[in-house]
Amino acid sequence: MGAIKKLGVDLNMAVYVSAAMLALGVFLPLTNIPIYGDVSYHRIAKVEAFLVVVFALSAPVMLFLKQARRLFFAPVGVWVVLFFPALKSALTPKGSKGMLSGITDGASGVMGEFSARLFLNIASFEWGGLIFITALLTFTAACLLKALKS
Repeated sequence: MGAIKKLGVDLNMAVYVSAAMLALGVFLPLTNIPIYGDVSYHRIAKVEAFLVVVFALSAPVMLFLKQARRLFFAPVGVWVVLFFPALKSALTPKGSKGMLSGITDGASGVMGEFSARLFLNIASFEWGGLIFITALLTFTAACLLKALKS
């Protein structure tokens, strides 16, 4: 019984720490492009970066409000924000305007599409990128495990 309670406390701490790391990770350098310099997620996609921060910080708030069952929304929101431009371009046929194209065109601009391509194709991470990826994976696992546990 004590091990189960300890696991719950450890999951809470994992959610808190990974949420903070993820919220800070969007401002750290993901990679270095020779002419452009250090590239952070915030530098190339400001709106999306703040959405990631909002979703990351929503998880500790949900824990504080004892809404652990809704905790899975936070990592799902982060992943949707990160991959929205790539998903949009994959689901929209080339040369045709889809039914939602008017709405989604404003939501993801050129920099958003660039950020998704960059995020999907980074071959060499900087120290900030390693923190960001570690935090993202830990945040996802901790939130989903805590949501399933409650």
